[in-house]
Amino acid sequence: MSGPPGAEAAGAVVALPPTLAGMMLSAPMAFAMTVEFWLFLLLKVVALGLEVWAVADAALRPAEAFVRAGERTKTFWLLLTGGALAVGLLTTRLIAGFDMFSLAALCVAAVYLAGPRERMAPRTRR
Repeated sequence: MSGPPGAEAAGAVVALPPTLAGMMLSAPMAFAMTVEFWLFLLLKVVALGLEVWAVADAALRPAEAFVRAGERTKTFWLLLTGGALAVGLLTTRLIAGFDMFSLAALCVAAVYLAGPRERMAPRTRR
């Protein structure tokens, strides 16, 4: 119990549990940190979805489509997007925020989806 005896019964504000640094947070700050956590988690899930989409798209396209579009090989894009997916999975599981590695993985997936995939789209039928 913190504060004078009987303060909780009188309707006084009770302090929140300590955070990582041993500091007490006010209710607005705790709310802001909770909102930040969920926004970053949502951003990571969206990024992970784009990385899965990039790997799946690269895997399903024929190798000749990459050559016809004047792009690097299918193996190159599979390794690059697969590595981005692995980094995305690891950082989603291990790191609470949206860090530099998550951003790099998202950029690789976005480059594939906006570049080679768009140039191959009109020429490739699945």
